[in-house]
Amino acid sequence: MSIASIYHYTSIESLALILKTRKLRFTRLDGVDDVREAQAHVGIDFGKFFFVSCWTQQTEESIPQWSMYSREMQGVRLELPEFPFANDPLRPKPGWGGIEWQGDLLSPLSFEVLWGSSYFIVPMFLKREHFAGPVEYVSNVSDVYAHSIRREVHPDGRVNLKIDGLPLLPRRKSAEWFFQKEYRFSLFVLPSLPVPPAGPGTPQFFESVGQHMSNSFINNIDPGITYVDVPLSDQAIQSLVVRTGPLATPGGRACVEALVAQLAPQARIEQSGLSGAIRAKGR
Repeated sequence: MSIASIYHYTSIESLALILKTRKLRFTRLDGVDDVREAQAHVGIDFGKFFFVSCWTQQTEESIPQWSMYSREMQGVRLELPEFPFANDPLRPKPGWGGIEWQGDLLSPLSFEVLWGSSYFIVPMFLKREHFAGPVEYVSNVSDVYAHSIRREVHPDGRVNLKIDGLPLLPRRKSAEWFFQKEYRFSLFVLPSLPVPPAGPGTPQFFESVGQHMSNSFINNIDPGITYVDVPLSDQAIQSLVVRTGPLATPGGRACVEALVAQLAPQARIEQSGLSGAIRAKGR
């Protein structure tokens, strides 16, 4: 059985960073190219809390995506396995007390990354269908959010927020973008208190952090980060296929060859099937 692949159009500079760090960067939803994805509803700017990495499962090369994302078609298209991330046992740091742990729970993120000084990555990603899947293209993204989110204010001032299908909201996109046939990974990040040295199991922290996260989210407080870097597996790096753009220059191809030789020697380099079929602007 063949392993499904995903594809990403990008610049040679981004390829260099991916190979050097061996990580993929998830960016905030309010930074993607479709402005309408970063919806604000019931006083909450959801674009602050969703972080995404955008790919496609379309095997055939896409001229629009070469043009939009690969620096005048001179960049690269990356091919990786459908789930390219490291998936290691999730275990508390040594010295963290108050946490009982049985068995191994596999996670692409360590505890150190999950809990930062100002944020917490909610582990909804432990369900693969919540972490990744094809984008659904809709006529009105705002309507999807409006139908999914309900804010209830009680007489005593308490606020309850109910959200249906929260993990799937960042995989809703305007129908005009259907040509991308996008496959997307997403994370949900909330503001948090700093984790004490003894860990999140300490009574004072454990008793206060949940309410802090809830209040911060309802009051639209920024989690304090603009990206999350997620480690790739060694197997993904080894199986990487780098396809150079239709208008790749000799210098650009030489850069790609040098990067791959130094940082991912088992990866494969291909030439675009559109090479020689597209005339550069001004020529």
